[in-house]
Amino acid sequence: MSTPPFISSAVCEKLIDPARAVDLAERALRWEANGEVEYPVPRGLRMKTQDKRLTFHSKAVALPAIGVLGCRIVGYRVDADGSRPDADSSTRLVMLMDLSTGSPVAIVDEHYNYSLRTAASIGVAAKYLAGPGPVLGLVGAGAVAQAVAAVMLDTLPLEGIHLFSRSRPRCQALAQSVSEKTDLPVTVCDSLEQVINSANVVVTATTARSPFIKAQDLRPSVLLCALGSNELEGEVYTSCDRLVVDDWLQTQSASDIAGLIADGCAVESKLSAELPEIIAGIKPGRQSPTETIIVRTEGLASQDIALAHWAWQEAERQGLCQSR
Repeated sequence: MSTPPFISSAVCEKLIDPARAVDLAERALRWEANGEVEYPVPRGLRMKTQDKRLTFHSKAVALPAIGVLGCRIVGYRVDADGSRPDADSSTRLVMLMDLSTGSPVAIVDEHYNYSLRTAASIGVAAKYLAGPGPVLGLVGAGAVAQAVAAVMLDTLPLEGIHLFSRSRPRCQALAQSVSEKTDLPVTVCDSLEQVINSANVVVTATTARSPFIKAQDLRPSVLLCALGSNELEGEVYTSCDRLVVDDWLQTQSASDIAGLIADGCAVESKLSAELPEIIAGIKPGRQSPTETIIVRTEGLASQDIALAHWAWQEAERQGLCQSR
């Protein structure tokens, strides 16, 4: 068996820009809506070592439309203070296999793809669910937040950007980076409340361990996109007009959502659609300028594999694949 080529994270960064990522994420959602995605049962494998420090999880999906089966593998150790390692000390890989033969065709490092795909998933949602005059409020200043800013600049006709993070220096660095890409006003906010009161497209991209968005934070017309776990209190979900998820089967199994449901929180009562249904026109997008809509995405393996496959194909075309 020949050794499959390796596509590094640096090569992926050269090849996949925000517009391409949003296009691929939306394409995968259309495959989902059309029943063109095959998942295993159960969908994922998760484990922690006995010391609770090493976390591992894996997902697989078959995509007949592009002729591949992909397996995504993630592993990292968590320090005692809750911090996670940098990219060089963690595993984020996608193995691509030919669907007709089972032969390995490529290995893709998805450290870059992961953040961009995460952002692209809510970029697609915002295309269909954001109201008029979108102003972005971004909570968080890590790699995912950086990707969100880039995606939203490319996807929405933004009128302004408001940033907040517990780390003021990181937030200022993000503001500087975003300002270099746009002439729009970019504001570093002093508080979470300032962001919420200034924006109608609010994205939370944090590693928070406890909820910080409360029901009273919801305003008419806001689109609130939660990318991290444990960011929203249970009453936030039950106070919105509509809840949209990428996949309810996956979302209801998330640790925070499962906990809320177990405690009697009627999260599902506000569930109005899954994103594939909206993209395919089966369910409506925003129906009123004053609707309060929450989007909760867990990330679909079909989107991960779509980005990895495109990166491999383009790297082959440009001669950028590496041997291992």
